[in-house]
Amino acid sequence: MAAFLFLSLSKIYPGFQSFNERCLWVVRNTMVDRQSIDQMIVFAKENGINNLLVQVRGRGDALYNSKLIPRSELLKNTSFDPLYYVIKKAHANGIKVHAWMNVYLIWSKIQDPTSENHVLNRNPEWIDKNGNEPTTLFNNNNNNMSGEGYYLAPHHPEVKQHLLSVFREITALYDFDGLHLDYVRFHDNEYGNNSEAKAYFYQSLYEQRKPIFNNGKKDSNQEWDNYRRASITELVKETKQMLMEVRPDCILSAAVKPNLLLARNRYFQEWDVWLAAGYMDWVMPMNYTPDLRKFADNIDVIYENLPEKYRNRIMMGIALYNQSPLDAVDKIYYSEITRFKGISLFSYNVIVKQPDYFKKLKHSLKY
Repeated sequence: MAAFLFLSLSKIYPGFQSFNERCLWVVRNTMVDRQSIDQMIVFAKENGINNLLVQVRGRGDALYNSKLIPRSELLKNTSFDPLYYVIKKAHANGIKVHAWMNVYLIWSKIQDPTSENHVLNRNPEWIDKNGNEPTTLFNNNNNNMSGEGYYLAPHHPEVKQHLLSVFREITALYDFDGLHLDYVRFHDNEYGNNSEAKAYFYQSLYEQRKPIFNNGKKDSNQEWDNYRRASITELVKETKQMLMEVRPDCILSAAVKPNLLLARNRYFQEWDVWLAAGYMDWVMPMNYTPDLRKFADNIDVIYENLPEKYRNRIMMGIALYNQSPLDAVDKIYYSEITRFKGISLFSYNVIVKQPDYFKKLKHSLKY
C-alpha cells in the first residue's frame, strides 16, 4: 500500500517533467493479480510516469493469453489476463503500456519447465551453447545450464520464425502502445556453438570456408562475428516490418547494453545500426552502474559514436536496486544535462520492497 503514500514528482522537481518520456520497468511478479497492478498504476499516475514497460514474457512463457507459448507458472488464477487488465487500467489514466518481452533468454531455474509446450522441452535443439559445454546439453540435474540461463540460438534457422510468430500474435491481440525487447543479444561472445546453427552457416553461406572456426585468422573470426551480429539485426528488422503491417503506430524499443561498442563486439547487439536504419524507435541503455564516472563514460561512448540526430530516441536506463536514492538522483540529473529525451527506471520492485527509497529520492530531487 506504500504506493498510495507518494506525492507527485512533478510537484517537487519540475525538471522531471523535462523528460518527454518517463518510463518504469515493471517486473512480472507485479503482474500476477489485480491488486498489485492497481497499486502500481496509482504510483505511476501520482509520480509522473507516462510509460510502463510491463514484463509479460519472462522465461519463454506468457502473462497473457497465447496459443503459441505456455502460460506463466506465476499465474495461479488461470482466467486472469494481466496484460489486458494493465492496458485497460493504464489507458484510463493516460499512461502508455509497452509489452516487455524477454527474447532469447527462455529459462533460468534448475528445474525444467512443467509445460510440455515450453520451448525448452519442445525444441531443445534450438538452445545455444558456448565452446566449453559438452555435446549433450541436458542431463538429469541440468548441470549444463550456465551464466544467466538457457538462451535460444539467435542464428538457428527456425528460431527467428518462432519469435516473429510470438511477437505477431501478441501485437494482433492486444492494444498496447509499444513492444519492448529485452535479452535481444547473444549470451556472451563465446556462445554461438549450437550445432544446427553452425551447420546452417557452413552449408548455406561458407561451404568452402569451414576453417573459419579453427584457423584463428582475424578475417575469418570477423566473418563469424558478423554472421552472429546479423542474425539479431535481422530479427529486429523483421519485427519492425511486422509492426508496420499489424500496427504501424506501435513503438518498437529494446533494452540494450549501455556501452555501444561492447554491445556490438561482445554481445553482437548493434543497436546503433538499429536506430540509424529505422528498425528501432527507441533504445534504453541499461546504464545500471552505481558509479557516476562509469555512467558518464557510457554516455561519452554514445556521444563519440552515434550521430546527434539519433540520440533523441534514447531513453537512459537508470537502476534503483544497486544504489542509494542520492546516487540515482545524480544519474537523473546527468541524463537531463546530457539532453536525453527520456529516462527509464529499473525497477518498480524496489519501490514495493523499500517504500522509503522513493521518498528519499524525491526529497533529494529538490533544488
